Amino acid sequence: MVQSDVRERISALEAAEELETTHLRILMLIKEGVLDGIQQGAEWFVTRNSVDCFRSHGGNAQAQIKCRTGCGGNCGNHGS
Repeated sequence: MVQSDVRERISALEAAEELETTHLRILMLIKEGVLDGIQQGAEWFVTRNSVDCFRSHGGNAQAQIKCRTGCGGNCGNHGS
């Protein structure tokens, strides 16, 4: 993750609440490369963009990974 993403991070706990899942599931999604995350001390943070992208794909990790690596956000699932 690039340094300019600092303002666009939310905690893994916040992401779990937004996505209506568990903190552990968020950590697994980070490990799988589905969400972009970084650990600071004992806490994990994810980028707002990766959470929004995941949500735009209905929580489908495989579709979201494919989209993130291929469409550049132009697949039609990233409405404004």
